[in-house]
Amino acid sequence: MKKILLAIFCCSLSILASAQTSAPTITIKGSVIDSASKQPIGYVTVALEDAKSKTTVRSNLTKDDGTFQLKGPVGNYILALVSVGYKDKVLPLASSGDVIDMGKIVLQASSNKLGEVSITAAKPLMKQEVDRISYDVAADPEGKSITALDMMRKVPLITVDASDNIQLKGSSNYKILINGKESALMAKNPSDVLRSMPATNILKIEVITTPPAKYDAEGLAGIINIITVKNADQGYNFGINTRYNTLWGPGVNLNATVKEGKFWFFWLHRLRQAKPNY
Repeated sequence: MKKILLAIFCCSLSILASAQTSAPTITIKGSVIDSASKQPIGYVTVALEDAKSKTTVRSNLTKDDGTFQLKGPVGNYILALVSVGYKDKVLPLASSGDVIDMGKIVLQASSNKLGEVSITAAKPLMKQEVDRISYDVAADPEGKSITALDMMRKVPLITVDASDNIQLKGSSNYKILINGKESALMAKNPSDVLRSMPATNILKIEVITTPPAKYDAEGLAGIINIITVKNADQGYNFGINTRYNTLWGPGVNLNATVKEGKFWFFWLHRLRQAKPNY
């Protein structure tokens, strides 16, 4: 069994290494500030777009201090910045070197008057309401290739550590809802379920910072509501995850999800060494 696990792990490493070295990448970084106050602006959507097709290749949100960093394959790009309450901004990128530092990018507040209608390829990833924020997974180009758990790492106020433990505003006291309804699977194994769910099944992720009155007695830090594509949870899903720990050696997680109508079955099996390698 040990040899089989090691072979699977080495195969996974070789595939990952070949994927990482197959194409050179470029890093774009900078910070966004308000034109009037000169203060940093957080949660601005920064999108890396192909200069010819205007399709979004990568997108992310600025941090609380206004900084951002995007990585993508080397190419001819433009940088689009979109935020509610500010004028959209598009900047050309001079592809020189592996890292492009855009410095401080100034955004101007948009006026309330109706002006020209402009259409841009970039969509805001985040929408802020009175009691919640919404992350538009469908507008994130990386949603086509990552899992729901990886997408959680990009949502503001949500953190996922190296052991895939999810926290909301630094607290483990929260609820995860699917389309506004509680799920027994999410209550028991949220990380495992989200790891086996492709992000393409999700429309948006809502972080409800002010839970409804019925949750007041539970003292929740908030609620994570996952809005899925219609019937996206129907069907079968099977996943294999490999890992390696310097103490326990290689290991494999096998998981499967089956959903047909009201029937929902989730299975998880961990294969790992019984004793550590001292």
